[in-house]
Amino acid sequence: MLSGRIRRWRFFLCSLVLWITAPVLALLGIPLVENARYPEAAAIMVVVVIGMFWTWAGMALVMKRLHDLNRSGWHYVWMFFLPGLLTGSVSFHWNNTHGSWSFGYGQVFGIVAVLASLYLIFAPGSDGPNDYGYPP
Repeated sequence: MLSGRIRRWRFFLCSLVLWITAPVLALLGIPLVENARYPEAAAIMVVVVIGMFWTWAGMALVMKRLHDLNRSGWHYVWMFFLPGLLTGSVSFHWNNTHGSWSFGYGQVFGIVAVLASLYLIFAPGSDGPNDYGYPP
């Protein structure tokens, strides 16, 4: 599932479907949570299952797109995994007598993920076969 290649348009459409299905699955999970004996535990299970599905499918899409660009799937780590961990977690605060200033370095990591997403959507794939197979 993590091998092969995917072109720009199909990557965009599959990503769009993924962004639509996650909230739909969450809405479908509401009756399960409301009718459960332990609603908190059921809500956690629904969130974990949807999160695992969404993470796996998104990672597979990105890796296939990276393969189409003749790049290793390991680029996923710096493009999305690290920014996801670091966004909102690192910040710098400065106070003085004239006011205060705050900047979250996590915001920079979020920008990295956005720029990486734009690269995956707009960069043309390699023509012909590459290290990861034949064009789709």
